[in-house]
Amino acid sequence: MNKVVVGQSVTAGQMKDFWRQVDDGSIGGDYFQDFLAHKLERKDGNTVSEVTTPKIVIPNLLSTPPTLADWLKAREELHKFLTGEQVILRDIFALTDEELASTTLMPAFRPAGATNRNAIYWKIKIGENKPYEEIDVMKYTNSQGPKQPELYIINRSVTPDDDTVGDKAKSPNQLIAHNKLWLGLFCWCDADTLHHVITGETLDQKTWTWFPNDRLRYAKVALGYWNPLNRRVYLYWRYAVYCNPNNGARSAKKVPIKS
Repeated sequence: MNKVVVGQSVTAGQMKDFWRQVDDGSIGGDYFQDFLAHKLERKDGNTVSEVTTPKIVIPNLLSTPPTLADWLKAREELHKFLTGEQVILRDIFALTDEELASTTLMPAFRPAGATNRNAIYWKIKIGENKPYEEIDVMKYTNSQGPKQPELYIINRSVTPDDDTVGDKAKSPNQLIAHNKLWLGLFCWCDADTLHHVITGETLDQKTWTWFPNDRLRYAKVALGYWNPLNRRVYLYWRYAVYCNPNNGARSAKKVPIKS
């Protein structure tokens, strides 16, 4: 990124280059946080004093109507903010009229090539504190982005599915045995981000969501929750046989791409 000095406005080209480096991981999360706080110090030793930067305007989606169709439009607006790209999800994915009219479903969108690292940086970009990673999220299976965009629909709930928590809680291995499609780390982060900007409320403030298919070696499985005290997402791992009544999962439907 080009050096910026006191009193110098950041050009559109510099901002575009900055966000490109954030998205591809060239700029680390700590430096990104400093940038947002206007405390810039390059990791290569070049310091940047107080700067004049364009205000980062996060889309105001709090008035989004309740149908899934409206939440898809909100996700499109959020995608444009996060990536600069314009997408029309209803033109890409085959959704039913019943699904579009639902007020109990919400989307989780994974663009082609979007990695777990993108999910982390995009949460920072909307103004959340940097998520905590017990281990680098790129080490889990399914961390790399898909070759084609993916859209999932899940229950619109701040807690995991009722049949996976409390007395019905299951370990990740038991969840896998049920042969359902479970929401993964990236899409949980995406759903949490969208739910946060639309409702002002995050997912899993008192519960945890398992990502049963996102794993490390030695049967370690990813899970996440929102810590209201630190106001950030925490991403941990536990063993695949671990079971806790506060830990659940979210079943998902993968929406087919239009032929």
